[in-house]
Amino acid sequence: MKAHITTHALTYGDGFSGSHKLKEAICHFLNNQFSPATGLDSTHITITSGVSNAIECCAWALADEGDYILVGRPYFKAFKTTIGTRPGARINLLEVSFGTIDPFSLEAVQMYEDAYIEAKSQARTIRALILCSPHNPLGRCYPKHVLRAYMKFCHKNGLHLISDEIYALSVWDNPRIQDAPGFHSILSMTDESLMDPSMIHADFGATGLRIGCLISQANRPLLDAADGISLYNIPSSLADQVTTSLLKDDEFVEKYILTNRERLADSYLFATDFLKRHGIPYLESNAALFIWINLGAAIEDNTATDDDILSKLQEEKVYIAKGTAYASEETGWFRMVFAHPKNVLEEGLNRMLRAVKH
Repeated sequence: MKAHITTHALTYGDGFSGSHKLKEAICHFLNNQFSPATGLDSTHITITSGVSNAIECCAWALADEGDYILVGRPYFKAFKTTIGTRPGARINLLEVSFGTIDPFSLEAVQMYEDAYIEAKSQARTIRALILCSPHNPLGRCYPKHVLRAYMKFCHKNGLHLISDEIYALSVWDNPRIQDAPGFHSILSMTDESLMDPSMIHADFGATGLRIGCLISQANRPLLDAADGISLYNIPSSLADQVTTSLLKDDEFVEKYILTNRERLADSYLFATDFLKRHGIPYLESNAALFIWINLGAAIEDNTATDDDILSKLQEEKVYIAKGTAYASEETGWFRMVFAHPKNVLEEGLNRMLRAVKH
């Protein structure tokens, strides 16, 4: 497949929020892959320079300075800066802790309810709830009935629901958890009996291409607000055209997604077999690019802090993100990316082992 680059790509094109052709291509792609309850068209999306930028636009448009957005622990560490650092619009994350409760269960929804009630008692203004679906860093998908419960919770309390779906198509079969839920886009569940569609928003994108999109099918003013600051979010016109060419090629897309899933499943099994052999605890997953591992339980020095472990890893010239940066509720947990060529993954695992076992 070849991408044809035109001179149009070397100008401001169709504006700062993505070309008409890219919006049409993304809608075609998402209609095929996400099964939205109502078909997407180009008026439902705005294009940004990546998913983090889409989330920032969403938060900037929905909340005022000093407001809060609910998020469950652990969560993607960039949410804090993405949501909270645009000048003049400092928005806070209100972290929800689960303790021993499965964060993908119905019981977890009650923890959000409790956190919301406590925040309201302190006169805090909550504007939205953000879900990473599939989850970063836990690598799991929310069951459909749990997503419905979150929608009901948001409707009851007048909250926007932001669904970060960047890892939607990086879900694979894990034979160790055969009953693991697959991905369900929030766009496929826009039932007005659950919540107001104008309060439902999603994002998707491709990090390497620096192309993202904010999707809101029933809230055009939100997208207009994002378009209003698109001068600061403008994606590359070259990336725009390349992405358009990629997404219009259905045969290539299907082959790419299948290959990606097969390689992720293979790398995941290779990495987790290694962890099992060497007694390093981890949580099973079936989505995204990382494994939540407990290096604190594996290191021989039981007095070592997360920073001590990170320092030992860096001595071996290997980097694994510490869980405390992701608001982990327990120390010792780390997020390990396994989506590497087999030789790179094996070398990294061996270096990690040397760091914690010597």
